[in-house]
Amino acid sequence: MEKLVEQAIQRYLKKHFPEEAKRITARARELRPALEAKAPDIGGKENILANNVAMFILFISYYEASDHRLGGEAIDEIIADMYSRLKFLGVFMNSNHTRMFGVLKKKLYKDYRGYAELVKKKQAQGEWLDTWGMIVDPDNDPESFSFTLVGCPLVRYAQKYGYMELMPHMCAMDHAYAKIMHAKLIRTHTVATGSDSCDYRYVPDKTETARNYTGKTI
Repeated sequence: MEKLVEQAIQRYLKKHFPEEAKRITARARELRPALEAKAPDIGGKENILANNVAMFILFISYYEASDHRLGGEAIDEIIADMYSRLKFLGVFMNSNHTRMFGVLKKKLYKDYRGYAELVKKKQAQGEWLDTWGMIVDPDNDPESFSFTLVGCPLVRYAQKYGYMELMPHMCAMDHAYAKIMHAKLIRTHTVATGSDSCDYRYVPDKTETARNYTGKTI
């Protein structure tokens, strides 16, 4: 995913800053190691959510290298471009197909329950203390794929180093992911907006729940 994000950033630069694209890219790559060094150690490749930190720092490196011109609106455009090129995956990941939704849920719940157990094990050993906590299927809801993330290392990083203005745009990536699956993400609170957790409830976008939901979604 990180490679796809950088490719989308490059397309954005060539479109909006063609004469500066190479300079900005070189500067971003120069800045990135120092930005990564500030990030909490959450287990690297062993942690299935660690890629989220890597992507955030990738965006920050280009944000700084462009003198903050690759800010929130740029992130929105980059994410929209990236996911428009992944729309074809919706043919294979259509949540409105009951069997497919069941397969997706089974796979993701298996991965996420494994992650939650690994976090408990690692934290008991004094490791991964800054990673996300996870509660899988908190409401035992058969209609949705749902989980809760407790805490957020991205928000802590953004608060500490002055990048909170980028957080709503990073969070919006989850809604783009939902669209690929032909799903609606119903999320009522996030750590970025002051809660201690982020709730995720993905429902197929043609269900009555998705059509009739009128509450807050962030």
